[in-house]
Amino acid sequence: MEKQFDGNAKGLAQLIDALEPLAVQLLKLAGERDRVAFAKLYEQHEGYTHQLLGRLEAGENKKLSATQREALKRVLGLRSQIEQQIALWAEQLKNDLLSLNQSSKLMREYKG
Repeated sequence: MEKQFDGNAKGLAQLIDALEPLAVQLLKLAGERDRVAFAKLYEQHEGYTHQLLGRLEAGENKKLSATQREALKRVLGLRSQIEQQIALWAEQLKNDLLSLNQSSKLMREYKG
């Protein structure tokens, strides 16, 4: 289970600070296509993101300093990059599966 951060402005800042290195690592793992490590870290990242969204929806973003707002923008930008990497990864997997399927059909055709 992921860490729960205090319900004050300091806790929100700590949550954002915890998300940024996680997002950087996730982006790296997605680029490397390391499924096992990615899945483990993604679960933690999503838990923190869920906490963050709840707090932002509650209006806590008004308590952030300018520096913390910039960190939040970086975290959200990294999340967008992660989603792009996941989409590319999924497309690669799809293409690999199509290639395997075609190879399998050819093998059956030549063996038959």
